[in-house]
Amino acid sequence: MNMKRTLHTLLAALAGCIVSATNAHGQVVLNEQFTGGSSTTGFTVESAPDSDCEWTFAPGDLTDLTFSVDGSGVLPSGGGFDGDFAFLDSDACGTSGITVNSWLVSPTFDASDADILVLSFSHQFYARLASFCKVEVYNGSAWSEIVTYTEVNVGYPNPAQVASFDITDAAGGSSVAQVRFQFNSGWDWWWALDDIKVENVACFYPSGLAANNPGNAGATITFTDNGSPSYEWVVTAGDIPDGTNALASGTAPNTNASGLQPGTPYTVFVRSVCAGGGFSVWSPGVGFVTAIINNECINAVPLTVNTDYECGEKTPGTVIGATGSNITSTCSGTADDDVWFRFVALAATHRVSILDINGSTADMYHALWTADCGALEFVPLSCSDAEESNPVALTPGETYYVQVYTYTATAGQTSTFNVCIGSDPTIGMEESTIMTTMGLYPNPVNDVLNIDLASNAARRVRVIDAMGRVAHEASFQRSLDVGMLQTGTYTLLAFDGDARLVARSFFVKD
Repeated sequence: MNMKRTLHTLLAALAGCIVSATNAHGQVVLNEQFTGGSSTTGFTVESAPDSDCEWTFAPGDLTDLTFSVDGSGVLPSGGGFDGDFAFLDSDACGTSGITVNSWLVSPTFDASDADILVLSFSHQFYARLASFCKVEVYNGSAWSEIVTYTEVNVGYPNPAQVASFDITDAAGGSSVAQVRFQFNSGWDWWWALDDIKVENVACFYPSGLAANNPGNAGATITFTDNGSPSYEWVVTAGDIPDGTNALASGTAPNTNASGLQPGTPYTVFVRSVCAGGGFSVWSPGVGFVTAIINNECINAVPLTVNTDYECGEKTPGTVIGATGSNITSTCSGTADDDVWFRFVALAATHRVSILDINGSTADMYHALWTADCGALEFVPLSCSDAEESNPVALTPGETYYVQVYTYTATAGQTSTFNVCIGSDPTIGMEESTIMTTMGLYPNPVNDVLNIDLASNAARRVRVIDAMGRVAHEASFQRSLDVGMLQTGTYTLLAFDGDARLVARSFFVKD
C-alpha cells in the first residue's frame, strides 16, 4: 500500500510537472494549416447573399478561374505559407461590377482559462481601391474588430507576412470564442491565409521591433524591453523561425545582425522568455533589405570588356536595396534606385547591354559617365531606355561608369539583371591605321616587363588592373618596372602623342 501510495504520489507530481511545462511553453488552442486543401479544424464559409464569390482552398480549388495569381504566375509563399491555404481572389471572380463579401469563420474554442490569448496568422493582401480585409473575435455575444487592412499591400509581393494580436480582452474569457476573417471588395485583387493559430501563453512578445541602419552585411535589431527576463530574435529569409532557418540571431535589443548578404531581403522576429519558463509566440516579422555594395559611384562594380558581342563575360546586378545617388541628369526615368558599374574603354565604341532581367519590372534604364566619382561628367547621347546602347567617341584607356536604374518612380523594385560590355570584333583593324601588335615578356613577370612593339609611335603606357583601375602610368620605354604591382592579371595600353591607342596586350604579375 505504501509503495502504491508513493507511486501514485509520484505519478501525480509528474503529471503536474507536465501540465506546468505545457502552460509555461504555451498551449495551442487552435491550429489550422488547411492540410490537404481544406479546413481540418472546422472552419466554415459564410457569405453575403449578393456575394459573387466566397472563400475557397488551395491546392484543390486552384484554377485560372479561381486564382489569377500575379503577372508572373507566383502564388503566395514565405511567412508560413505552403501549398495548402485559404484564399479569395476577386480578380478571378468575374469582371467589373461584381461584389465580394465573404467570411472564413473558425470553430469555437475555450478562452475561459487563458492567461494571454494570442491570435497569429500568415497572410498576403494585394490591395486595390476600397477593398478591405477585417479580422474579428467573438466573445460569446458580440464580434469585436481586431484589425482592418485596406489600400496598402501586406505581404505582396512575396514573402507573405505573419500577423499576431493579443485577443485576451476581445475573447472575454468565453468558452465559445471564435475568430473570423472577412474579405470585402469589388473587382479587385485577393486575400490569402495560412497557419492560423490561437495560443494561450504566459507572456507576450516585445513591441517596437525594427531593423535599423541596414548595411551590406547586416542591420541593428531594436525592440522595446517589456520586463521579460530575456529575449530571442532571429533573422530568416522570410519564414517563421523553426529552429533550423536562422541566418542571424541574438538575445538583446540594440544588437547587430551580421553575416548577411548585400542587396538581399530578410525578416526579423522576436519573442520573450517568460518569467515562469518557456517563450511567448514569435512577433510579426519585420522586413528589411541589406544595402547593396554598388549603391554609389565610388563603389562601382568592375566590368569585363568582351572582345566581341557574344557576352561571354557578364556581371550580375540588382536594384534591391538601392537608393538614389542624386546625380543631376537629363536622362528620362527616375533614378531613385540607381546602381553603378565601371569599365575601361579599349576602343572608341563599345556596346552596353542590360540582359537577363527578372523581378518586379523589366523596364530598365542606363547612362554613361566619366571623370571622377566626385565630379562626374555625363557622356553625351548615352541615355538609353533600350536595354542595348552603342556609345561612341569613347577614349581608349579611360574609365567609364554605367549608371543603371528602373524607369519607374515606384519604390521597392526587386529587379535583377546582368551587364555586358561588348566590342566590335573588327574595330581593332578599322578604328585606327596605327594599331599594331605588342609582345610582352617574360609573361608571367616578376619585376621588369619587356615591351616588343612594332611601332615607334608610342609615347605613354597605362597599366589597368583586373578591377578596371589604373595601377600605373609612365612614359613609354622598352622595359617597364612592374615590381610595385600586386599579383594578378593586368592590361597594358600604349598611346601615341595624340593620346590615341596604338596597342594593347595582357600580362600576369607573379
